[in-house]
Amino acid sequence: MENTLTLDEFRDICKYLIKNNKRLIEKGDRPIAIGIEGEAGLGKTSILMQICDELNYGCIRLNLAELEEVSDLTGFPIKEYKTNDGEWVPADLVHKFCDEKVFTNESRMSYAAPEWLPNSDGEGKDGWLLILDDYTRANSLFMQSTMQLIQDGRYISWNLPKNTTIVLSTNPDSGQYAVSSLDPAQKSRFINFPVKFSIDSWSQWAENVELDTRAINFGISYSSELFENEKQLATINPRSYTMFANAISGIDDWQKPDSLAMILNISKGCFNDPDNVVGSLFTTFIANKLDQLISPKDMLTGKWDTIQPKIENAVYDNQGNYKPAVAAILQTRLLNYSMFYFEQKGSNSDLVYNRLLEILNAPKMLFSEDIVFNIIKTLCTKYKNRTNKWMLNNQLRQRIIG
Repeated sequence: MENTLTLDEFRDICKYLIKNNKRLIEKGDRPIAIGIEGEAGLGKTSILMQICDELNYGCIRLNLAELEEVSDLTGFPIKEYKTNDGEWVPADLVHKFCDEKVFTNESRMSYAAPEWLPNSDGEGKDGWLLILDDYTRANSLFMQSTMQLIQDGRYISWNLPKNTTIVLSTNPDSGQYAVSSLDPAQKSRFINFPVKFSIDSWSQWAENVELDTRAINFGISYSSELFENEKQLATINPRSYTMFANAISGIDDWQKPDSLAMILNISKGCFNDPDNVVGSLFTTFIANKLDQLISPKDMLTGKWDTIQPKIENAVYDNQGNYKPAVAAILQTRLLNYSMFYFEQKGSNSDLVYNRLLEILNAPKMLFSEDIVFNIIKTLCTKYKNRTNKWMLNNQLRQRIIG
């Protein structure tokens, strides 16, 4: 798919558009709906949930393909009667107001607000994200019913809460999915962003949700074979891989022959993989003992006298040859865990700073200098308030600024 974004790139654009929608609403203009289009299992819904957390937005998620009646989406029709003061009262409540209000002869058919609609605009949130999941998998009646909702933020007699942005998630109309094509009238109602898999985004997510550390190593080691091969997209994707990782996480020692056999059999149930791509890669992974690599938590928080030789033994073979592929795995894990660590309450930025300096100044190269400085630069950019004093180190400051 051409002109695609990574999920991280989409996250930045989506957050901007949500904030911009808030400005548009304050001006009296209509908010702009957003589309995210990508392969199944890519993490589209997960990234939207993360955005909600980051912006303190409430999340309303509707999977249109799972709804049976259009009224589940739009609300059920009801009859209302008008009072002399201009208020419309549902027919089943008229008897409660007979002594308080005078009714005219006017009546109308309206729609009750659907059950999924929040009762108030606030509820402690700065806004709302309405996710219409699997939008193009829905019955055409549902898609037609959402056209006014997407453009105007309302449906006949009810409105979405203030500061609501609508996001539509879809799979590509490529012939591989049972989806409906969108006509120009539907496409012109939202901005659509095709997204693609990124191992950097996935590995960071995996660290944040504390996926089995061995499974993260396997995913990073063979990302191109597992996730970026077009032939494999229909059978192996981040969602099915996460299911596989969780299924084998209870096996303590992956090196045992019985354990390996169990894992390979489990993989057959997780993936429609007639070529046994996962099995072959996993056997190689175990043979190279990549499941036994030092964990990023230990790399960051362990005692240096113990950790330094473990890293060195991992990145050099018995003949003293440097293993850049293994080093790349550990570098990625260290950066992602450092960001995960910074997000924890009470985390100590000095610990990260000192450990990175120890890695830089190790007698024998552990990670390339450029990579370590890239880790430091990433952390300084993302956590400016916590890394200000890092700039007091002339060596770091010159490399980061330069």
